[in-house]
Amino acid sequence: MISIGLSKTGTGTPALMAYPGFGHRTPDGNWRILVAGVAWQQPVVFNRRQRLMIRMLGGAMKAAPADLESELFQNRITPFMAEPESRREIIARVGDRSYRLRKKTGRNGHFRDFVTLDARQVEAASSLDEFGNRMLNFDVEVAGANCHSLGGLIYLLEDEGTSIVSDIDDTIKDSAVGDRRELLNNTFLRDFRSVEGMADVYQSWAGTGVSFHYVSSSPWQLFESLKAMNETHQFPSGTMHLRNFRLRDQLLKKVIIRRQGKTTAIKFLMKNLPKRKFVLVGDSGEKDPEIYRKICRRFPGRVSALLIRELAHRPLDSERANKISAAIRNGRFAKFQTAEELKSLAEKWDC
Repeated sequence: MISIGLSKTGTGTPALMAYPGFGHRTPDGNWRILVAGVAWQQPVVFNRRQRLMIRMLGGAMKAAPADLESELFQNRITPFMAEPESRREIIARVGDRSYRLRKKTGRNGHFRDFVTLDARQVEAASSLDEFGNRMLNFDVEVAGANCHSLGGLIYLLEDEGTSIVSDIDDTIKDSAVGDRRELLNNTFLRDFRSVEGMADVYQSWAGTGVSFHYVSSSPWQLFESLKAMNETHQFPSGTMHLRNFRLRDQLLKKVIIRRQGKTTAIKFLMKNLPKRKFVLVGDSGEKDPEIYRKICRRFPGRVSALLIRELAHRPLDSERANKISAAIRNGRFAKFQTAEELKSLAEKWDC
């Protein structure tokens, strides 16, 4: 399973978190790996403006004062209040070798870069998971600071194969995105709940040797909680692509409005993994059908199956469905409501 932790830090030092990344072979047989994550300032101390935002958020959720003092709420809200570490140099370590990323952290503290590793080094340092997929451990640190992450993972993907791109909210996680109050309560006050049966379907997929990429318009501040849900409910591990988000002055508004970051993430995957086939799984509640339709048109022939979980509050009408059917080429499109229906489709189509 994914094993990515926060950095060990002292007062006034940077904190780091590495996201699970992927690697692919270069033409000369070496490996190009994606190193990504975020750096912020620690400790996180709420200022007056932030405390006011929390009270506003509590009012929108109709939360009791005890709810806002709970450990769960504090763990969820704290990353939103962190100040980013911008313009910092990041060093990635694989085994006994280190690699300085070409770009410093951005204004929002995020970093992302590819590093090329020798094939022999990768062979010596990598290991296999329970499904036979090859993985590579790495660490990242802030140059010149006593700060490092605790064990990032790279999934080493062969040129040819199948990648499952899965939405998170209301596809594998009960989020109630269509109800703002419920969405906020599910985000900040409740343990994350998975959609019944979906983990079993994904586990059966994993047994066939596919790779997983989880995409969501949820902000990166929920990464640890989403990772914990996947581990608790035994979803296959994989890369995770969340929305970059920086709190400025309207927490409530920005958390409620679900800005799209999925299109960019999926395009990034497909451009860097040009020979792989993709299965796209989402739901009808937000813009997954429209996003996936655009992906099919942008990358004709690359999507072998497109599967949409139909939600009761916003079913996939014939107009939206027909547009998807017209966009997908050499692939298949279907709707499902339950995990059992999805499992039947996957078995029927051998995807």
